[in-house]
Amino acid sequence: MSLHAISDGILETPVTWADFEQRLRTALGTEARFGADKSVLDIGDGNGFASKCGLITCDWTGGADDEQLPKRVVLKIPSALPFRKMNDTLPPAQRMFDGNDAAWEMMERKLREVHDVEVVIYDFLEEFKGLTMAKKYYGQAFGMVAKTGGQICLEYVENSRMMNFHEKHTVEQIKQIAQAIGKIQACSLKKEPTAPELKKDFFEEFMTTISLEGFLGMFKGMITLDGSDNMKELLEKLEVILPKYYGSTRNATIHKEMGFRPVIVNRDLRTENVLIDKDTGDLAAMIDWQTAHIGVGVEDLHRIAMFALTTEERRAHTPMLVEEMYSSLVEHLDGAEPPYSLD
Repeated sequence: MSLHAISDGILETPVTWADFEQRLRTALGTEARFGADKSVLDIGDGNGFASKCGLITCDWTGGADDEQLPKRVVLKIPSALPFRKMNDTLPPAQRMFDGNDAAWEMMERKLREVHDVEVVIYDFLEEFKGLTMAKKYYGQAFGMVAKTGGQICLEYVENSRMMNFHEKHTVEQIKQIAQAIGKIQACSLKKEPTAPELKKDFFEEFMTTISLEGFLGMFKGMITLDGSDNMKELLEKLEVILPKYYGSTRNATIHKEMGFRPVIVNRDLRTENVLIDKDTGDLAAMIDWQTAHIGVGVEDLHRIAMFALTTEERRAHTPMLVEEMYSSLVEHLDGAEPPYSLD
């Protein structure tokens, strides 16, 4: 059984309803069971290529009267099915995986590794209070042996939605994110993250297995989602600049060059991985920690600013945003040494 094969479990993955229900019941310490009206809604389609993400309606029955059980939860299952779907839509010359068993093997191995990274991050951060993250109910890592069965169950953040790249966002929203980033960074300075999963470079092996042409083909697959002239123009520009950067691993080593003590970095903090309140637009949660690593914290701030702000706003407000991130970091250190000075 593989991560790119269609299975008969939840959202066509190997994870069964029985397995999921038992793990959630154990995590919640309840005797209640799912009712006949349990359901799953695919909420990840088109938003990523490394997992299947389902909004589960539990329909609990038989619970104690005083139990406060979550009505809905999010189940995230590592899966190569989104990659497979996208790969199959491309012209043969642009496909990354056709006839390439080594590429599929590498992809599935990386999906298992990054899932285990996300489980490690939630395990590490759950002892710290007041972080802008979804609550973890349970996380099942693959470890060294398992090929399938990895999963993570998270709180469904009510009345929230993704920021969305195509929308206009405010500097105030990015300021909130900067403060939240700083608080999380402080956690990794108060208690050192020692998990080996956080010291790997996700992109290093990826780039030695997938050619530049194959990687570019993945982006060209976005045409199937958005065939506008603007998208075509952006892809043409990407084709020009990508060869300059493809293969670089500097983001995993720059803290050593600068002499900074590293902190936890999300590394994929784009608009689609940020949830905001539907009514106010305030920050609700930062999600998707699969590619997290130990590095320089400003990486996350730069990435979200590039996704959410105009060029003019970003250039005008970056110094203020860096200061907000740093001030939040220092505020929550509880006596630990800052990794660098603002100067």
